[in-house]
Amino acid sequence: MRRGVQMRLNILVTGAGSTMGQSVMKALLMSKYGSEVYIHVTNSEQLGAGFFLSERVVGRHIVPIAKDPSYIDEIIKICKKFAIDGIFSGTEHEIYALSYGAERIKKETGAIVFLSRPEIVDLGTDKYKTYKAFKENGLPFPETALFDDYKKLIDKVGGFPIFMKPRIASASRNIFKISSEEELFEKKFTDSENIILQEFLNSDIEYTAEAFCDKDGKVVGVIPMIRNLEYGMSYYGKIDDNAEVIRVTKMVADALKPEGAINVQMRLVNGKAIPFEINTRFSSTECVRAHYGFNSVEAAIDNYLYGMEVDLNNWRKGMFMRYWHECYFDEKDIPGAVFSVKAIG
Repeated sequence: MRRGVQMRLNILVTGAGSTMGQSVMKALLMSKYGSEVYIHVTNSEQLGAGFFLSERVVGRHIVPIAKDPSYIDEIIKICKKFAIDGIFSGTEHEIYALSYGAERIKKETGAIVFLSRPEIVDLGTDKYKTYKAFKENGLPFPETALFDDYKKLIDKVGGFPIFMKPRIASASRNIFKISSEEELFEKKFTDSENIILQEFLNSDIEYTAEAFCDKDGKVVGVIPMIRNLEYGMSYYGKIDDNAEVIRVTKMVADALKPEGAINVQMRLVNGKAIPFEINTRFSSTECVRAHYGFNSVEAAIDNYLYGMEVDLNNWRKGMFMRYWHECYFDEKDIPGAVFSVKAIG
């Protein structure tokens, strides 16, 4: 337990402009901490809806992009100045920097980064490493190869079609179904080392399921979702209770033992769930899961910050759909230098 007595809870959420960061914030506001938490939000640009999402936001901070050498320094400054207790990454771009910087952040400020250790984050970002880790752990996964080994893959899987994807996470961009050797080279979008080719899973039934592991490595809940993707994010879908998806997701989490959330994407082929990608982070649908009783943001604070036991098995089924919504604010509330609205046209 981090504190003997419940005191002011200060949480930092990065990525005010991203759907992931905003979803984490919404889940936090839905939690038992929602009415009392003090939220600080960062972004690399002045405008981000997360800055103005709630009256619980007490700090709006501009930070460098995650690749900037000074990024972790700036995060540490914020943590020290505002006594931050825990940090949630709200963008794909920041998980590497925050995971690798987590030990330093905790040592210098006491703040806990709610992310898996670097080697697990790396597995979720690099799809070829994902494939090798699954094979080493005896987990189901489609046959996968780097671009230059395409002939070996074709021999293994018995021919075309196959999938072509970026090796590194890409928000659903540059993913192609390839039906011939000619098309393979026509669709090649970068150098060979950064492209993976994957066995075609002949099924339209696709799930994404989140598992949550506590700090002892125990899987304390799994929740499956069927979703429709638009603009690289979940646009509508439903929470489902498919037993095979739950079983395989738990197998993955038991084997890899991530810290906190892991999201597993899979297809059902002849009734068998076959994972083809993982994301070792919180997702853009945390608020949806929280609404239906699976609040992994609350669980992270409970378990990793306060040492409480958590159980995320009491969720319920339901559907969701996303839509545009507005936030309203005064110009003086925009962080950083004087903001100028650029004319269009």
